[in-house]
Amino acid sequence: MTEPHVVVVAAENDLTADLVMSHLDGRAAVVRLDPGRLRADIEVTGHHTAGHWHTTLRHGGTGVILDENCAVYWRKPTRPDAFAAAEADERWRADENTTALLGLLRSRPLKVWCNDPTTVAASRLKPTQLAAAAAVGLAVPDTLLTCDPAAARAFITNHDDRVVVKALTQRHTTFIPTTHIRLDDDLSGIAGTVHYLQSLIPDRAFDARVTVVDDRVLTAAITTDGELDWRVAPDGACHYEPITAPPRIERACVEHVRALGLTYAALDLIVDHDGRWTYLETNCAGEFGFIQTHTDLPIAQEIAALLIHGPARRAPESDRPAQARM
Repeated sequence: MTEPHVVVVAAENDLTADLVMSHLDGRAAVVRLDPGRLRADIEVTGHHTAGHWHTTLRHGGTGVILDENCAVYWRKPTRPDAFAAAEADERWRADENTTALLGLLRSRPLKVWCNDPTTVAASRLKPTQLAAAAAVGLAVPDTLLTCDPAAARAFITNHDDRVVVKALTQRHTTFIPTTHIRLDDDLSGIAGTVHYLQSLIPDRAFDARVTVVDDRVLTAAITTDGELDWRVAPDGACHYEPITAPPRIERACVEHVRALGLTYAALDLIVDHDGRWTYLETNCAGEFGFIQTHTDLPIAQEIAALLIHGPARRAPESDRPAQARM
């Protein structure tokens, strides 16, 4: 049997990538690189001849060939814009290397992408996500994108002052949590910037982080002491517990991720006290290390299995980690 080849694209200090790497060791030929800070001892060579690209990546004594036996785990390499203006040459090198590597990786069919960043760029758009979630039967909150204060006022009125405002992106600013917005707030600042408003889900029992890896679903319940956004809860104030989502929710989440063209994603949902599950968003390159640490859900193991075996060609059950259950 041919040894699987895996390319891991991630920053050198990416602990999440480290976790996946630990489950690839000894099971595949792996080359890890960060095109944003490409080391001189990493070789990238692509040769186009006779109508085809032939590409090899080498690091140390390991080499991988980009073909149908090769899988790619694209995490979060160093972005070219991470370099300061004074580091213009480094920014240019990072952009050249990232563009070249991505082009070579996409130049021919591979065993699996987890995930193609060009697909992620389109899939992370919130209007696309919400429409795709509704298409597979997931409940989606009433949502408004507007830069019109009057439209925002009417939306908040229609929902009895139970509306939240969210950031569509977290770049170029400090972290912006989900925030309750009310009619008596100064809404004039909405003019000039499109704001993302959603109806507030009442009677929340807990948040659910649903991680999809190919056809596998691993779910954690997250409870806090009344925090609207669990991401801003104080250290130690979040309780994480592995649970099993209802089968229809699991099926819908898998279908949703596939419809977005992804093989991995972390979905955020809310579950109320009547057991209703409501979709919020999809994190196309979402972090999972904290979920695995708190719940022992075998997310890194499943990603490694996907990279080794490919999509929908699972290892025997005896070789696969069992999903933790409530």
